[in-house]
Amino acid sequence: MVGTDDFAVATVSFDTDEVAIPRTIRFWLLLLLDIPSIICTFFILYHLLIDRNLRWQLNNHSTIILLLFGLTIQLIDIPLNLDFIANSGRVRPSNSILCRFWWIVDIGFYNGITIIMAWSAFERHILVFRDQWVSTRRKRFLLHYLPLIILLCYIYIFYVMVIFFPPCQNRYNYTLPVCNNFPCYLHDPILGKWDSCVNNILPTVLISLFVVTLVHRVYRQKRRLNQPIQWRKQRKLIIQLVPISVLYLIVNIPLNFLIFVHLCGVLEQSGGDVQLTFDFLGYLLILSFPFVNLASISELRKKTSLQRLFSMRTQRRVATTAHTCKL
Repeated sequence: MVGTDDFAVATVSFDTDEVAIPRTIRFWLLLLLDIPSIICTFFILYHLLIDRNLRWQLNNHSTIILLLFGLTIQLIDIPLNLDFIANSGRVRPSNSILCRFWWIVDIGFYNGITIIMAWSAFERHILVFRDQWVSTRRKRFLLHYLPLIILLCYIYIFYVMVIFFPPCQNRYNYTLPVCNNFPCYLHDPILGKWDSCVNNILPTVLISLFVVTLVHRVYRQKRRLNQPIQWRKQRKLIIQLVPISVLYLIVNIPLNFLIFVHLCGVLEQSGGDVQLTFDFLGYLLILSFPFVNLASISELRKKTSLQRLFSMRTQRRVATTAHTCKL
């Protein structure tokens, strides 16, 4: 492990410049993807919250939280990035309050998604193989609602404390996106490593582990029991989890590998461009998240399918033809 001074030097080398992607390309990518992504998020949230059957499904609760976290990034973080580019690379208004709120959204909410997704992957094992553990109201509170409440409180308290009440002096660079996106607590040998290891690396490893073992367990059970009804239920729960997790891991495994190597003192003066690129890909991940969700939730997929649209048009034609014949 590296010492405090080495840790500070290693960390700064990753966030002292902008990503190599030209600003114009970044601007149009974010703008053209953000608007439909926001619309898609509101569409999914509307149905998950209004439809009673969807609202009461336990597997949808973590999805709602993930979508709300992502929506905050879509409505605050990305517009601030667009404004930064539109102002020729200047954060406006250039004050510490904006920077701290931007850090909360950019760092806290993104890492919050990682933590909630790790819990969702673990909970899916319970819902698929041990659904009797959540068969009563008391069990559901202890094994479903309480863990989510604890995790949400932890995410909120941790990032508010380290960003608004840090044990150090924050420095802001108004000529870099997200005010350089580097709160001073990341220099701290305890808080910085805790955030990197516990809030980033560990959840990513757990997501990978839980998803792989879930698919393996379901496949083994399907071959052993050969029960079509049970398999359809398990398949639905897997389809909702796996595509989202795989999409997330494509970006976060390389990113967290860089963080881990960086914590070990390697690549102190290099690798920054790669990490900045994956940081930007994180935005594209958030923007694509609603569309993957929409495709993975069967009840919502049916509402937007071309087959349904074609069926509605066919019914209208039949009704019109029948009405004409009567006349």
